[in-house]
Amino acid sequence: MDMFYSGRLGEKPASSEPEHMEIIPEIETKQRKVIVCLDNGHGVDTPGKGSPWTLCKVKPELPFREYQYAREIVAYLTVCLMNDGYDVRRIVSEDKDIALSERGARINKIVEEANQKGYHTLSISIHNDASGMGNKWMKATGWSVWTTVGQNNSDILAQCLHDAAKEVLHNKNVKTRADRQDGDDDYEKNLAMCRYPNCPAVLTENLFQDNIKDVEFLLSDEGKKAIVDIHHKGINAFVEKMGW
Repeated sequence: MDMFYSGRLGEKPASSEPEHMEIIPEIETKQRKVIVCLDNGHGVDTPGKGSPWTLCKVKPELPFREYQYAREIVAYLTVCLMNDGYDVRRIVSEDKDIALSERGARINKIVEEANQKGYHTLSISIHNDASGMGNKWMKATGWSVWTTVGQNNSDILAQCLHDAAKEVLHNKNVKTRADRQDGDDDYEKNLAMCRYPNCPAVLTENLFQDNIKDVEFLLSDEGKKAIVDIHHKGINAFVEKMGW
């Protein structure tokens, strides 16, 4: 039995946990002194943030809502990381959108807690990209990761995730996007969810919700597993590289 629910996003209410979570085995493992903050992007009340079919009924019929997909991926990823011994915190348990400043404050409260316990913290905000206004299907495609401007440990986390994406998406006919101007693969912009946290923090754009092939892949069990695997492998690689 597959671990991923293959229902069509946008056709049913979002669930706080994936349908088949019970089939992912929970195993005993050594507890790591690492807290992973997972931010599922946007909310049910965020305007737009969906496929052209969901927003404007532009065929093909591919229902997709970013807030719902991000929550599903975070739920699966949480279990994978907990099985590896991480302390995982979902920053937004609500379905509604939460202000970026509040998301940042929640993360920084966790960072303070981690510092007091002698733990390390990292943060990943999980999103889907878009190149249009949601009223037609577009051509832009691919996976990318974003950090703040300048070099710090967030760039190391971003590179580990990008390397994992190249590995996972290899031979799946899915593109990774990169900005090599400063010698690494991440894009740089002072996005709130990269700027606010007082720890290594990145934002991932997991393909385009207004590209037909990207959405078809994202909705498939293979695609959901790939997105989870990218983050799982990237986090493990970063923690190993940092010696945490």
